[in-house]
Amino acid sequence: MHLIFDVDQTIKLKQTVNGRVLIEKGVDMKLVLSLVALMMGGVIGGSAQAAVVYAGPTAEMATDSSFSVNFNSGMATTAALSFVLNGYASLDGQNFYEDDFTLTLNGTQIFAGTFNLGGGSDTTQAVVFSNPLGATFTNPTNNGTGICFCGGQETFSFAGVQLLAGNNELTFAYNSVADANHAGFQGLGDEGWGVQNVTVSAVPELSTWAMMILGFCGLGLWASRLKQQGRALTPT
Repeated sequence: MHLIFDVDQTIKLKQTVNGRVLIEKGVDMKLVLSLVALMMGGVIGGSAQAAVVYAGPTAEMATDSSFSVNFNSGMATTAALSFVLNGYASLDGQNFYEDDFTLTLNGTQIFAGTFNLGGGSDTTQAVVFSNPLGATFTNPTNNGTGICFCGGQETFSFAGVQLLAGNNELTFAYNSVADANHAGFQGLGDEGWGVQNVTVSAVPELSTWAMMILGFCGLGLWASRLKQQGRALTPT
């Protein structure tokens, strides 16, 4: 019994006795390779379907404002979320002129905090008030706690974000704290904010993984059956 990969892209199972071909079975190699490619594509592409839902950047906005990004998901699923928060001029952290940032997804708050992005902070560069999903963030502009009137950036990464099937809405908001201990709204002449590079990476559902695993099992069973057929052709 011989297994031959022919130039015509066919796998041939050939049984010969004394040089005479008794049985020959052919399997279209194009079909096999196509099945493998589809399953591998499902594994690689399905592992993280990333989409930039808003590239931006937004125009500089005054505080006491919000900006929403709407996008669709084909199914209810878990996703990763990342974006860049831009601060302009003297956007303040935790001080007398404090400006607070919040992010909500479909009406539920998933982050709240304040960051020194040019206006200074009396405590630390970043102060978190609420972070139920355990988001991570970095300050690539290294603002520290000083005042520079040079703005800055904060990059965010979220995991375990629950998307709805259909429309989803992210709402970014900045508000200047206005009470007896804070200055309140200051305006674009003093500070501003914006966002960019809002990316959502959906994680495939268990059913998707199940379909891919079944596909691999099917390919394995086909190979096993081909091998058994070859053994059945062996003369006694």
